[in-house]
Amino acid sequence: MTLHVVGAGAVGLSLAARLARSGAPVRLVVRRAEVADAIEREGVQVWDPAQDARFAARVETAPGIAAAGIGRDVVLLCVRSTETEAVAEELARAAPEATVASVQNDVDNEEVLVRRFQRVLGVAYRQTCTRTDLAAVTALGAGRLALGRWPEGDDPAVGELADLLRAAGYDVGVSARIVEDKWLKLCVNLTSSVNALVRRDEHESFAFVETKARLLEEARDVLAAEGVVARSCDGRDRGLAAEIAWQRGSLAAGRSARRLPVYNQVWQSLASGRRLEADRYHRRILAAAERHAIPAPVNARVLEALRAAAACGEGPERLSAAELLP
Repeated sequence: MTLHVVGAGAVGLSLAARLARSGAPVRLVVRRAEVADAIEREGVQVWDPAQDARFAARVETAPGIAAAGIGRDVVLLCVRSTETEAVAEELARAAPEATVASVQNDVDNEEVLVRRFQRVLGVAYRQTCTRTDLAAVTALGAGRLALGRWPEGDDPAVGELADLLRAAGYDVGVSARIVEDKWLKLCVNLTSSVNALVRRDEHESFAFVETKARLLEEARDVLAAEGVVARSCDGRDRGLAAEIAWQRGSLAAGRSARRLPVYNQVWQSLASGRRLEADRYHRRILAAAERHAIPAPVNARVLEALRAAAACGEGPERLSAAELLP
């Protein structure tokens, strides 16, 4: 199969580069000519600061979905959730028989895709990536992925894609109920807002780790009331209880602060002034909390702070951790 990576952001660049380096047939669909030109000149540049490892990969590009020649091939959709509806419509016109794998945050992108495509896969992507230039990305580690047919079941395409991703260096789990892995990833993503909002010098404070633990506790209680299961397909990703304990133990263990130059998507959105995606995760938890009359004050406070930070345009890391605890 040829893999068409749609979306040349941090995740799309990292995926395409690693797949191309491993020899997989991959094409990166880009919308901006200057990005394609940079990739043509220099390849996609990847730096892992944890290992101080660098490489550049030559990646074939296509100037948009209509020109990509996708046909029945596999699409790795790496656009922001706010763009899914428009991109799915364009993709359905150009390649209605494609297999589409959502390599995106949140839990409703696949629901948009299954209205247009017969075969939809979900991918829970766990790797912090930061785009640093037109064709350059910083990415921590090899990356951990879970993938499966949406929302559950087996599919030969899953095994083929998993093999290609493993050959590219990813740690891959195959999930029989990928919807559960995606819910777990959404809950963990709640903590990204705190990482982005709080001043770096307070990432080693009680209030910082307590805010993240309480976000997760509220999500745990709400999902239990909803009857939603959030868990890892193979037990290799921390479940909610373990994640809460890990967060609370991170201060004493000296791991609450990341000292490497890599920043999550919320941080990048606040820094660039781009539309937020993370507010959707908190709104999803708060809507379910309201349905079941369950208090979720920390999610409410963090959502309020996110919106205020985006509105003022002053960038990330502007608050004290205590400001996020109601």
